[in-house]
Amino acid sequence: MEQEKSTKKIKVTREIFEHNYLGSIALNQLAQARNEQDGHRFRWILPSMAFSVFRVEAICNVYGRKLFSHWDHFESTSFIGKITMISEFLKIEVKFSEEPWQTLNLMKSFRNALAHAKPQKAFEIHEVAKDFPHKLLPYPKSKKTILSYSSIENAERFDEVATRLEVMWMHNARVLNFLVDTSGRL
Repeated sequence: MEQEKSTKKIKVTREIFEHNYLGSIALNQLAQARNEQDGHRFRWILPSMAFSVFRVEAICNVYGRKLFSHWDHFESTSFIGKITMISEFLKIEVKFSEEPWQTLNLMKSFRNALAHAKPQKAFEIHEVAKDFPHKLLPYPKSKKTILSYSSIENAERFDEVATRLEVMWMHNARVLNFLVDTSGRL
């Protein structure tokens, strides 16, 4: 008679953090944008910027869950609200008249324009000769459209600020003796 092998079940748990994946996508899209022709760059720039914003939101959730016992009550807090709450908890002064806070505010505006895209009316008044054909006038632009945010420089700033925010939070969390695992190794 064969002897039965004794077995046991072991539950292995790990937290999976996705902010680095989001940052990687943002950087990939930015690299693609740099290689694209001018009129087509927006197809890469907008996703790069969006994924940088998603990365910041994911970083907020990593730190928020580790620093606040009831973070699930704050998950619906605004983008800027989460950033401010965590920063102030970590003794980082938030000044929206300075960087990186200005860019974070721009990221919020871009995020909202993207998430709540609505038709817009734009107009410009041109003074031209009476016989000037209307069809030759330039189309008016709006500063509130998704494309108005689209630039390589903004995409780069968004990525840089996401990294800067994470580094600031990581540093201050360590200084204040808060253990915040952002890699899933602890």
